[in-house]
This record gives sequence, C-alpha cells and structure tokens, in this order.
Amino acid sequence: MHLTTWTRRPRRWRERGVAAVEFALVVPILMSIIIGIVEFGMAWTYRTQLNNATMVAARSYTMDRDWNLAKANITGLAPSATVTKSIDCTASTAGSAVTVTTTVVRPTYTKLFGTSFTYKAKGMAQCN
Repeated sequence: MHLTTWTRRPRRWRERGVAAVEFALVVPILMSIIIGIVEFGMAWTYRTQLNNATMVAARSYTMDRDWNLAKANITGLAPSATVTKSIDCTASTAGSAVTVTTTVVRPTYTKLFGTSFTYKAKGMAQCN
C-alpha cells in the first residue's frame, strides 16, 4: 500500500486551519452575547435612574407643591419625558397620595434589539 504525501505529514500540519474556522464560527455568537449584556446593562441603569428621579419628583411635589420644580427633577435626566401627576397637592388633598408617572422612549445603543426602548416609572408620595 502506498502512502500519499498528505498522510505522511504530522497531524499538526493537517489541522492547521481548524482553530481559525472554529474561531470564525464562535465569534459572532460571543459578540452578540457581549453586546446584549452591554445593552441590557445600559437599559437597566437608565431605568433605575428614571425610577429614582420620578420618586424624587413625587416627594418634591408633595413638599413644595411646585409642579414645575418637581418636573425639573425628571427633565434634567430625560428632556423628552412625558410626566403626569394623579392629583394636585392642595390644602384639601393633604394626606392623599399623589402618583407621578414618567414615560420616555429612548433609542438603543446598538440597534441589535430594536431601535428604541420605552421606559415607564412611577413615584408615589403623600401630600403634606
């Protein structure tokens, strides 16, 4: 039986391009996972900041009864936010709970999971 030149070569020469092919197959999956983690982390951080700003706005409104000042707590973070309140804090509504609701549509960073996310936050406080 005659052995060809190809079979006489050491094994490492025959498998020379295998690592490159495996790398090319795995990289897109790994990059998608990494980009997804980054996108999710940025969205979670923004959502947390929006929740905090909305709670601060609700508390500010109940204490100062100045709606524009309360909204400024949110519009500093999200200028395009839609901010609403459930009731007006007046002397007659003292002791009642006011709910401040914020809605923001914000573009994603990578566009891998859509072009934008919609964030909603609620803050509640008792009128003084």
